[in-house]
Amino acid sequence: MRHKLRDSFTPIGESYASLFQRLVQRGMFTPLLGYTPDLNSRSFDPTVRCAYHSDIQGHSIEDCYTLKRGIEKMIQDKSIMVQNVDRGGSSGHGDM
Repeated sequence: MRHKLRDSFTPIGESYASLFQRLVQRGMFTPLLGYTPDLNSRSFDPTVRCAYHSDIQGHSIEDCYTLKRGIEKMIQDKSIMVQNVDRGGSSGHGDM
């Protein structure tokens, strides 16, 4: 049996929703169109919507692995820079 490795993501110091909105405003990200959720998925939640997937039901933007992978790729490619949350609990916004 093969186990899927869990993705690890760079801490971004803010919500994915707010970073996504800033990336959209700057033309660096666009919502996906035509996404069809798997209604039979164990993780499907009809009470939440994902802005990245054009507000379709099923998961929240904070739980959107497709968005997180895209943002992580931008961080690794140095297209965007984020500031991690420091030990004191405050955070800074990254540069884009």
